[in-house]
Amino acid sequence: VCNYNHAHYLPESLQAILDQSCRPLEVIVIDDGSTDNSVEVIEGFARKNPIVHLYCNEQNQGALLSANRGLNLAVGEYIYWGAADDRVCPGFFEKSMELLTQYPQAGLCSALLQLIGEDGEDRGWVKSPVISPTVCSLPPEGVLATLTRYGFWFTGQTTICRRDAILRETSGFIPELRHYTDHFVDIVVALRYGACFIPEVLATWRILDAGYAETNFNNVELSRTMFEKINQLMRSPKYAALFPEKFMKVWEWRGWYSLEMRHFRRLLQNQIDFLCRLRALRPKP
Repeated sequence: VCNYNHAHYLPESLQAILDQSCRPLEVIVIDDGSTDNSVEVIEGFARKNPIVHLYCNEQNQGALLSANRGLNLAVGEYIYWGAADDRVCPGFFEKSMELLTQYPQAGLCSALLQLIGEDGEDRGWVKSPVISPTVCSLPPEGVLATLTRYGFWFTGQTTICRRDAILRETSGFIPELRHYTDHFVDIVVALRYGACFIPEVLATWRILDAGYAETNFNNVELSRTMFEKINQLMRSPKYAALFPEKFMKVWEWRGWYSLEMRHFRRLLQNQIDFLCRLRALRPKP
């Protein structure tokens, strides 16, 4: 769990992990130079729960370097990256690990994701593809076919990965890819080893205006640059065999469309907000 100034949400996030029916071997919390009372909150959990281990960065290094530090500290066979402001649902670890135990060759397992607001209000579920009506495991060739047909379905807040697969294929998150790096790690691992899927909401993603993903995705030029970088990396000699050109054409079309539509929706929302403010200035609309 990577944390920066989320003392308010940490108790909910950590308790949801500790309350899982299948408890983790360890809960590594990386505090990235918080200036609030986050460390105090984490230390309180660690005193009551021996599996909670706190590591503090001497200075703020960012989410990706903190996540990679956690990856290198971990000793378990499987790893899950939790966010300090998100929350896993009951049964998430048990259902995921049951499937991964049944299909040990698979590189990862993912599920569906619920959106919540700053105060926990329901904002619907993330519209990721439901690739199967039942739990399933796909071999690498099945992953490629499904990605080509439906698009990217791995939701980061519900993805549990084999640690050795990540270290072997990408050595962890690639900082140069910024907010696209988890996409790249997941897709490489899935295409190399296969993937499991659970068609059930098993985690929540708290949408915050100052959150890492929102801040980066809302920067249009940055998102365009990062998407170009991930496409270049996919076509590089190291990874080109995983990404045939037929797939790349579909991947790029979907990616650019999604990116530009996100930008368009923000522009449209700004116009609607402006019109609402303008209308409020008149006694009659």
